[in-house]
Amino acid sequence: MISSILALENPWVITAIAAASFGAVSGIIMFFLIPIIIFCNTMYRNPKKKRTRECTNTKDEQQMYMFSEGINWALQFKDKTEELHIINDGLNLYGEYINFGFDKCAVILQGRTESLLYSYYFADVYKKNGYNILVIDVRAHGLSDGKYITSGIKESGDLVSWIKLINKKYSITDFTLHGICIGGAAAVFAYIKLKNEGSDLVKRIVTDGIFLSFYEIFKENFKLRKKRPFPMLYLVFFLAFILARVRLFEETPKKYMKDIEIPFLFIWSAKDIFCIKSKSEELFNSCVSKYKELKFFPEGRHSHVRSSQEADYDKAIANFLQKYNNVKITEVN
Repeated sequence: MISSILALENPWVITAIAAASFGAVSGIIMFFLIPIIIFCNTMYRNPKKKRTRECTNTKDEQQMYMFSEGINWALQFKDKTEELHIINDGLNLYGEYINFGFDKCAVILQGRTESLLYSYYFADVYKKNGYNILVIDVRAHGLSDGKYITSGIKESGDLVSWIKLINKKYSITDFTLHGICIGGAAAVFAYIKLKNEGSDLVKRIVTDGIFLSFYEIFKENFKLRKKRPFPMLYLVFFLAFILARVRLFEETPKKYMKDIEIPFLFIWSAKDIFCIKSKSEELFNSCVSKYKELKFFPEGRHSHVRSSQEADYDKAIANFLQKYNNVKITEVN
């Protein structure tokens, strides 16, 4: 007893106990702090942050090129461009519609972080094939309201409202959805929501880098950084459920592949390190549409496939659009 008391009075012992306690407390803090940081960096936008449509990654030359090319393309048609605004889920959402006078509309949905200006980079092939163009600042992007990025889940509800607006305002009844990464997930979810309402407005879907699930693409990010997804990734998804009210484990593109009936073009790069080839093929194989097509391009990183082979990329989409142009599904051979 006496020796224990003396030991506790020893400054070295006291220092060791304090260091161990500090280490334990620091470990607990870091355990919870890291997933919060990941969540804030990937799924949260500070509502006090200035709203802008500027490119978010100015250090990436390829992204800046795509962004600049998209802006330059759109500038040619300023006289045909209309600014649009809707309110959905209590959020002010903004978009632009280029009205070429066609009877079809292509809705181009950019990936995470970028504004609608980026989407114009993918628009030319649709214009050449007889489509008006709708681009939107999805929630928590560009000029639109919103704090949380929800992997296409809540964004799809906004997309449904946009499609209904174009249908009502311009009498468009033929929509093709082109989604990059998360935009692809939003396209799938929106199609399912409209289908469940009995609507056949969405005739075709084109996706570029769509993921099997948000978990899978997040997991590949963790592996790239030599980190284990458990338990940090699970805590990130728990935060998404608590704060954004979305179930990222449950709502996935793969979940709805069994309900896809329309023509669907899947585009990936064979060099994509996030949507890896085996998982991409698994998603494609799970799609039940009789009119699905798959294109793996040899070059390009995730979401940057077109910039590595623009002509071939556009040709693949043009062939797909022409094959399924003005044809009822039951009539396709």
